[in-house]
Amino acid sequence: MSVDASAYAGPPRPSRAEAGPVAAALLVALGVCAAVWPLSAVLQPGSWSAGAATTSAAVIIAGVATRLLARRAPAWIAIPAVPVVQLIAGTVVLTVFTGRQLGKAWLLPSPEVWRAVDALVSAAIAEIRGGVAPLASTVAIAVSIAALVGLVAIVLDLLLVPLRSPLVAVVLVTVIGALPAIVVHQGLDPVWFVGLAVVILLFLRVRFAPTGSAAPAPQTPEGMSARAHAAAAPPPSAAVARTRRLPAVVIGAIAVVAALVVAPLLPLSASGISTGGGRATLSATLNLGQDLRRPAPVTALTLITQDGTPPYLRIATLTRFDGSTWQPDRPATVPLSQGFGDVTAPDGVAVHENKTTIRTAGISGSWLPVPYQATTVRGEDGGWNAAPDNRTVIAANADAADQNYTTDTAVLVPTLDQIRASSASGSDAPAELRALPADMPAIIADDARQVVGDATNDYDRLIALQTWFRAGFRYSLQTPVDERFDGTNVDAVATFLTVREGYCVHFAGAFALMARSLGMPARIVVGYLPGTATDRRSDDGRVVFEVSTDQLHSWPEVYFSGIGWVPFEPTATRGVPTAFTAAATAGDAGTGGATTAPSPAPTATGSAKDPKNLDVPEAGGAGGTTSTALAAAPVLWTILGLLAVLLIPALVRRVQLSGRRAAARRGDADAAWAELRATLQDLGLPAPPAESPRRRGERLIRERGVDPATVALLVRAIERASYAPSGSGSGSGSQAEDLRAPLDAIRRELRLHVSRRDRVAAVLAPRSLLGARLLAASTS
Repeated sequence: MSVDASAYAGPPRPSRAEAGPVAAALLVALGVCAAVWPLSAVLQPGSWSAGAATTSAAVIIAGVATRLLARRAPAWIAIPAVPVVQLIAGTVVLTVFTGRQLGKAWLLPSPEVWRAVDALVSAAIAEIRGGVAPLASTVAIAVSIAALVGLVAIVLDLLLVPLRSPLVAVVLVTVIGALPAIVVHQGLDPVWFVGLAVVILLFLRVRFAPTGSAAPAPQTPEGMSARAHAAAAPPPSAAVARTRRLPAVVIGAIAVVAALVVAPLLPLSASGISTGGGRATLSATLNLGQDLRRPAPVTALTLITQDGTPPYLRIATLTRFDGSTWQPDRPATVPLSQGFGDVTAPDGVAVHENKTTIRTAGISGSWLPVPYQATTVRGEDGGWNAAPDNRTVIAANADAADQNYTTDTAVLVPTLDQIRASSASGSDAPAELRALPADMPAIIADDARQVVGDATNDYDRLIALQTWFRAGFRYSLQTPVDERFDGTNVDAVATFLTVREGYCVHFAGAFALMARSLGMPARIVVGYLPGTATDRRSDDGRVVFEVSTDQLHSWPEVYFSGIGWVPFEPTATRGVPTAFTAAATAGDAGTGGATTAPSPAPTATGSAKDPKNLDVPEAGGAGGTTSTALAAAPVLWTILGLLAVLLIPALVRRVQLSGRRAAARRGDADAAWAELRATLQDLGLPAPPAESPRRRGERLIRERGVDPATVALLVRAIERASYAPSGSGSGSGSQAEDLRAPLDAIRRELRLHVSRRDRVAAVLAPRSLLGARLLAASTS
């Protein structure tokens, strides 16, 4: 049978195409995702993401439901009804999220709820002003972001649908998405950059018109009842999308090309995705696994020291532990030019002074890595603040990238007898430095008591812990992932003590909690291991040391009365363990009797390989590093998540099809005819809204070869439903013949006469649901 291809290639390109409420909702959801995604770079994982997702979903679903219910309402009611209902839905979700006990019936906001939200937003603003990224996911932050995301969803819906201002929506999403990277002085995430380009393309591809009965409606064909025409035509609530092909395609293509070309040139973002030659973003948290597992480490910084010994470099300290995460300290700061203050040493305790020059290369962020205890820093670019309490350097208005600065340090070097005579458990440090979570597993304290045994002083107890970890545990980046304890909470620590495999995060966290269980003040430091020597020399002949991005590290410190914070190195095969030695001989008395300082300049140990360390071929020396394979699980889950989102239209269409087929089996002609029209649209075949059922049936028989008897059953049914007197026993819901069989037969015939491409598109991207013709129909 010869078929005119042009007849079913679709009518001439129209100036308008359909787009329903679901398409509008999906477009708003994509815009919200593009705006919120970069927040993950400046916020720690927590309840903020669930609150943002729940609030935005409630707002978007409320918009879809309102448009469907208001499809016959006048435009002056339908248009404002959508944002009003969305505001109500967002308020209800925010009430539940903030405090159900404060709301009326746990859902409706009360004055107490508004006061609580106001207090939380004020607290969040204070945390943002005084904190450093990534911020902890506190209740105040989570509630504030949930409210903000809900408002963004409402505004995007207004801009895209009734106001028809896609360019303004593009600017809004771009500004919100780029703001976190600007605040923390880091590059844009290349993956987000590409996603933003796609969102821009979609925003400019479709323009939505207001909903409501005031929108232009197609004329009812002569001789056809309004009911019959309604069955063949789209519902009045369907939004109209005007395609502007040339501007959309050109601008979208430029955005995509720019993303693909420019993204690899941008600095590495906090996502940890390597684009080649990028920078690693400094993080003041213990979420180091992703950086340590990066398959291609690069040089983070180089340094030279006056005494020729590379020090540990600190970024931040973490003191507060809530049972789940160690929170970065928020110390009081002064301008860096004022320095940190002098280091005071007790009588008889030696002070080791040193000078270190550091040049950053592959890092960026809001901290300058410095040795402990820094007294002055000079030569840096930009505005920086000094934190005298923990002797770290925090940005005021600067970035750690491409810095060249010099630090002066003064480290107390007690002798072995002096450190043993000092007390950690009896120190006058604040009680919060010994605080433990109420639900801490018993294995942590039990192992601590068993390991220290009969040691008579705090220093020997801590050395026993350090030795126990380094001798009896195995360094592994992958085991915590495989065993699902790659975290910092107390359960992860308990599992680590049982499995006895992990990396620096687990060693440092376990050591700190065990020290606290013994009554000692302890905290964790995030920074870098001592660098490795290179064959380069400075102008004055000193060795240049190099620190790579996979030497990011964490270690514990314990506070001793009169001496201060003393670092320890429990991580097996990493760094150099702390060790103080006995007093020097009489000839060295002028130095205060000290021979060796603790880390950051500790006594070096042998570099023998740990026979149980299968992940580190040459472990043992300071700064030993390895390269590991890229973890497949995050990539796999990301792909599966994207596929799940893309399959949402197909799932909704399948549910709609099942409902209409069930109604057709009961003789509902309206449902059967609506499904036939949707099938034609899904397959890319013409289904003019002004076409009568009889003319459509004749055309299907003539041009598609559909069985005339089968078509006649549906045509008679819809005409009877449209024209028969009310109550005559005909029409929807009557005991008419089963219409599902003829509907299924016609759908099969139509699918057989289109290309495989169109059949796949009909399932995965149903045009009847999404509105505009997303794919040009092919012919067969």
